[in-house]
Amino acid sequence: MYMAGGAFAASKTDSRGGRGGRGRGKGRGPPSSNSTSSPSPALLTANIKNARTLDSLFGTVTAHLGRFNHIHLSACWNTLGRLAAGADPLWFQRHAKELESLAQTTAEVAETSAEVRARELANIAHGAAKSGRAAGLGAVWAALADAIERRIGDCNAQELANVAWA
Repeated sequence: MYMAGGAFAASKTDSRGGRGGRGRGKGRGPPSSNSTSSPSPALLTANIKNARTLDSLFGTVTAHLGRFNHIHLSACWNTLGRLAAGADPLWFQRHAKELESLAQTTAEVAETSAEVRARELANIAHGAAKSGRAAGLGAVWAALADAIERRIGDCNAQELANVAWA
C-alpha cells in the first residue's frame, strides 16, 4: 500500500486474504479439550451470572460444580435468588438434587476456605434467603454464620445489611 512521501505500508492482509499469524478464529486443528468442557473461571462466572432460567443455572451447576470457587458460589446464589423470585413455586422439586449439591459445596467452602471474603459470604446469604428455600439450608446457614463471625471486622455496611436481612 502506497503512503504519502513515497513510503509503503504493510498490507493488513496476506497473500491468501487473511491477516497472517495463527489467529483466534476457528482455525484448522481440533478444538482443545478445554474449550467446551472446562470454561475459564471468568467465563464460568459469566455463564452463571447470565443464566436466564433456573434450568440453565442448574445445568451449569451440574456440569461444573466441582470447579466452583467462592466467587462462583457467590454468583450462583445471587443468580438463584434473582431467578427463583419469578419462577414456578415448585422449582426446588425439579432441582432438589442440584440444590442439595450446591448447598453442600457452599457449606464446605464457607467452612474451609481462607479465600472467601465477607462480600461473597454476604452475597451467598442474600441469594439463599431470596431463593425461598432458606428453611431447608440449615448446613449452609450454620457454615455462613461461623464464617461471617470470623470475618465480621472485614464487613462493610452493605455486607452487614445483606447478612442481617438474610
